[in-house]
Amino acid sequence: LTGEWHVHTKYTDGKNSVFELCKKAVELHIPLIAFTEHVRKNLNYDFSQFLCDIENARDEFSHLIILSGVEAKVLPDGELDVEDEIIREVDYPIFAYHSFPKDINLFLRTLKKVLMNPYVNTWAHPGLFLLRNKLKESIFDIEPILKLMKNRDILMEINYKYNLPFETWIEKAKKVGIKFVYGGDVHSIEDLKRRKNKYLNRAKTSHS
Repeated sequence: LTGEWHVHTKYTDGKNSVFELCKKAVELHIPLIAFTEHVRKNLNYDFSQFLCDIENARDEFSHLIILSGVEAKVLPDGELDVEDEIIREVDYPIFAYHSFPKDINLFLRTLKKVLMNPYVNTWAHPGLFLLRNKLKESIFDIEPILKLMKNRDILMEINYKYNLPFETWIEKAKKVGIKFVYGGDVHSIEDLKRRKNKYLNRAKTSHS
């Protein structure tokens, strides 16, 4: 819970390099940083170079835990918008809902399917689909989803950028025994600096 588990770089829509973000993480005494770069099945950047940058950063910042990862979008068929060879190659694959149809039944079907994917580690900014579509968290029962996550050992991201998941989901997840990570959807050094106070405040209220 003291690490930063959701970071984007200038390879996609971030503003800073892997090296710059690692340097700032060390200055802020953040012990772990996970680079969860956006991916698509048709990439428009050199993913091998991205991984190479991470390896070089590990050599430079030997006391910082640095993970390679991807943030893969869930598609309407329940598959992830990423090639298998890429998701297999990284340390920390996470999944998220972006530009998804406003269909709660489709959402639930795809969510259950993606939770069975053997490669995914974490549900990123859980509840964002509901938030963006102005749907209440009570529109479906989250407990079967949480039990499936527990059985599959899927982590739940506490995302302080969107203030998600909902507090009721956090309480139910704790009862089920879900493990949490903190992620800020960081896109810049400034985001990384801001995350410290937000993380500390959220940690005190949710995980004291």
